Amino acid sequence: MGGKKYIPTTDDDFFNFQGNLVNLVVVNAVAWGVPPAEVTALTTRRAAYEPLYHTAQNKTTRNRTDVLAHRQMRDRYEKEIRTFVRKYGDFLSDTAKRDLGLTIRDLEPTPRGKIDVIPYVNLKAIGGGEVQVRCRTERDQTRASMHPLADAVKVRYTLMPVGEVPPEGQQTAKKSQVSRKARFTISLGDEQAGQRFYGFFRWVNLSNPANSGPWSPVQTVIVA
Repeated sequence: MGGKKYIPTTDDDFFNFQGNLVNLVVVNAVAWGVPPAEVTALTTRRAAYEPLYHTAQNKTTRNRTDVLAHRQMRDRYEKEIRTFVRKYGDFLSDTAKRDLGLTIRDLEPTPRGKIDVIPYVNLKAIGGGEVQVRCRTERDQTRASMHPLADAVKVRYTLMPVGEVPPEGQQTAKKSQVSRKARFTISLGDEQAGQRFYGFFRWVNLSNPANSGPWSPVQTVIVA
């Protein structure tokens, strides 16, 4: 429930987090259905952890052994807290989760706005009638990447002999393919070698197609 993000990063924040969590578990154990043995395990770990925290925080007197002991105990303690949350977190109310400092799962999908840009497209004929496609956003100069508002890339394409007049727009391209990855392959068949591939690409919102992006200008490569 909620992954690992609810665990604070800094030692001070974790100290406060674990203390609050254990206190609330002790008070609400019966109401939350937490067995006494589980409560005892948490309070025992807290009792072992907190002195190490205080020792490690004292910059005047601590040494490397103190810092290492605290780190090892904190790592062990975090794992035990995550195990506890996985067992009982889903049975708690949102109010209880907030009080514990846990992440509350958002079951309502966040609305995504309309995509107003085209993908940057690189085509490469890799032989065997296959064309490798690499799409990216403007900010990613060296790697394939999906637009943050998109679920997929759609391509509409056609094949024509070299030298013929290219298609005027995507509406004249009858074949299509949808990929959930920004880097993918279009398999055309080795018998198409020597033909020119013309493709039009767009970012697609599969759940709300009206928010999909505009079509790119024609992208072309000779099939090998």
